[in-house]
Amino acid sequence: HLKNYWIQAHLLMIKQSRFFQGSYYYLDDPPKTPPVLVHDWENDTGNEGAYGPCDVHEFAKHVASLHADGDIGFSKEYESIQAAATQEHHTAEHSHHPDNKLKNRYLNIVAYDHSRVPLRALPSAKKSIEYVNANFIDGYEAASAYIGTQGPLPSTFDTFWRMIWEQRVHIIVMITNLVERGRKKCDQYWPKEGIESYGMIQVRLVHEEVLATYTIRKLAIKHAKVKCKKSGGGERIIYQYHYTNWPDHGTPDHPLPVLSFVRKSAAANPQDAGPIVVHCSAGVGRTGTYIVLDAMLQQIHQKGRLNIWGFLKHIRTQRNFLVQTEEQYIFIHDALLEAIQSGDTNIPKAGLGRYIRMLQAPGGSQDNPLPWYLLSHQYKLVTHFIPRDYNVVSAMKPVNREKNRTTDHLPMENGRVHLTPKAGCDGSDYVNATWLMGHKRLREYIMTQHPLSQTVLDFWQMVWDHNAQAVVVLTPLDDNQGLPQFWPTQEEDLESEHWKVRFVDEKLNSGLTTIDCAVQSLQDDYELPVRLIHCPGWPHTLPALSTTLSLVTMVSEIHSNYQNGPLIVVDRNGGTEAATFCLLTTVKHQVDFEQHLDPYMYFKLYHNRRPSIWPTQEELLYVYRAMESFCSGGGGSNSCSSSDIAGLSEPLVDFQPPIPGTLPHHTTLTICPVIEAEMSSPVSGASGDMIGSPVVPVAPLVAPVGPPSPGSSVAVATSSPPPPQQPVSPVVCDSSSAGSLCQLQQVNGQLSANGHVTGLSGNGAAVRVPPEGMEDAPPPPADVPPV
Repeated sequence: HLKNYWIQAHLLMIKQSRFFQGSYYYLDDPPKTPPVLVHDWENDTGNEGAYGPCDVHEFAKHVASLHADGDIGFSKEYESIQAAATQEHHTAEHSHHPDNKLKNRYLNIVAYDHSRVPLRALPSAKKSIEYVNANFIDGYEAASAYIGTQGPLPSTFDTFWRMIWEQRVHIIVMITNLVERGRKKCDQYWPKEGIESYGMIQVRLVHEEVLATYTIRKLAIKHAKVKCKKSGGGERIIYQYHYTNWPDHGTPDHPLPVLSFVRKSAAANPQDAGPIVVHCSAGVGRTGTYIVLDAMLQQIHQKGRLNIWGFLKHIRTQRNFLVQTEEQYIFIHDALLEAIQSGDTNIPKAGLGRYIRMLQAPGGSQDNPLPWYLLSHQYKLVTHFIPRDYNVVSAMKPVNREKNRTTDHLPMENGRVHLTPKAGCDGSDYVNATWLMGHKRLREYIMTQHPLSQTVLDFWQMVWDHNAQAVVVLTPLDDNQGLPQFWPTQEEDLESEHWKVRFVDEKLNSGLTTIDCAVQSLQDDYELPVRLIHCPGWPHTLPALSTTLSLVTMVSEIHSNYQNGPLIVVDRNGGTEAATFCLLTTVKHQVDFEQHLDPYMYFKLYHNRRPSIWPTQEELLYVYRAMESFCSGGGGSNSCSSSDIAGLSEPLVDFQPPIPGTLPHHTTLTICPVIEAEMSSPVSGASGDMIGSPVVPVAPLVAPVGPPSPGSSVAVATSSPPPPQQPVSPVVCDSSSAGSLCQLQQVNGQLSANGHVTGLSGNGAAVRVPPEGMEDAPPPPADVPPV
């Protein structure tokens, strides 16, 4: 018996030893990455030297030349990248293994063996569970900076999360919706709420913040079998940045929201973290676009030049079909041009006062070392989109012309509010109203004109169709001025064929009149409560700051109770007053959420939806000042040290407006050959911070300086005449030094030369997805490359 006891004890010890050695992971074990050297792609110019790096000063001309003759230059460049990829021969034996084929979302999107992300072997397990369709991809001067992967399948959730754990991933970037055009593009691999276990990895949803164009999720992951060689817990925090506004067809309308998303997501990755995991559906089109944009923004920041062709050609040797379509390739160029021209405009709350002084200061002054007025430059960039006839087709139909108060304020076709059409009634779907983006929603506001007597019922049809429960009216009632009352009275309802509007109550609240109405269906018992906030004291010139801030705050509180529909904002023509109100409300929410604000982005997006709403640069300056007043009154300090806004991304050169008829591929970008192309680099933006989100330190920006464009006139946003512009001493650049770039550097606490603010260092980039390609089509046979 004693002999049997010792034999059993010995066997048990062997079994436990194998179990503990094979089943447990150690938190401080280094992740397994392939020994990849960074390829010298920066100076790659192709076999005949036709391609290669381009200085930021020449990039606008370069992009304009590629757009010429129907984008023929882009076609040639992209075809050369495709041809180079077909000459490469990389094996993908693991992807084609019979046990792994069902783990590939698409048959022809495989993981090359030499750059594949390997998983650690598990004891007594098949070789196939070490496989995940993912590749290491180089970044700018960083090997394996990213992991490009497909949208996880239910059968690969466990291996996906094992990869996240083993590679010490901190940031996941998702650039697809779960379903697009009725097709499953990705499966939900995180819990809707609470905790879910995926194999050995336990994932807990800590917090979710839904914004207009993307969602941030804070996730806590824990390994079921983990030991610590050193002290410390076994739970890690992961942030998922999920971009939700990539259209089913084509590419985003404008690159600014994409650029903001890429900068913030990339900047949130700590320096000691693992690679950023980027995925879309197949993990090639939108994924490649994100990676190229991020890497190129870093190259611009470091070197003042960029080589899109060389970098994409290189990373295509690491994962197949990255940047899947020519349209994505074009978008990358247009987005980077926007980034170079605009800079990073995300302003730290504490640096707003200093930034406003820069905007108003004359060129060459202590507050503004650049040789041009920054406010004038920014205004030109904001308003350079010029609408064409096809942009206002519906508004200018003969049947609709009388529905517009003025032809100066018309809704663009891609942003107009549609009414339910009446059968056989041409123009019945039209109302002079425009959708505007807010901080939380893509369609947070409807900006519209004060209804005419013949469009009152159209207005209420819009309220009914879009479930709008809050309306802000900024105009006084004056029949002589053509501003009639358009809501019901106690004595008289408003009635249409399908509904009626009845008066409920009226109150005076802090100088504002609130009118409660109800829109009642005539077919059933459904009733829509609507509250109108009438603000007749809102001035028709720039309003007083106190009036503005109190109204914005009060309406925000009222609208918070009516979150099911958009906020309708009414002024006389659907113009400056309504746009200012919407923009201030949006930026107020933004600064409350992330302690940063980006008025420039909303200025430009609103203009592109409804041109002529910013008649002068004074409107821009007013919004900045109003937000400065709000930030100061909200308990925040507007004094800023050098660390607060160290490194504002510079605004290039004085911008020249486009010539009619020179609009390129993207109508909202207006890349014109006559644009002066001496520009500066952008800098990465601050990470949008939600509760518990990572904090990224501020770092200075290096930015090139160019002379102002010849003959450009510069307006000054000051009450007194500006002093004569002083000449600026030339900046000497040592091009032989690493990271050299003509710059005005921050010295002894002085602000670096810049016209736009960035709060953070890190990766800057923009994302763009394929319009129509493999990700939006059924997978072809394994031997057929994607379209």
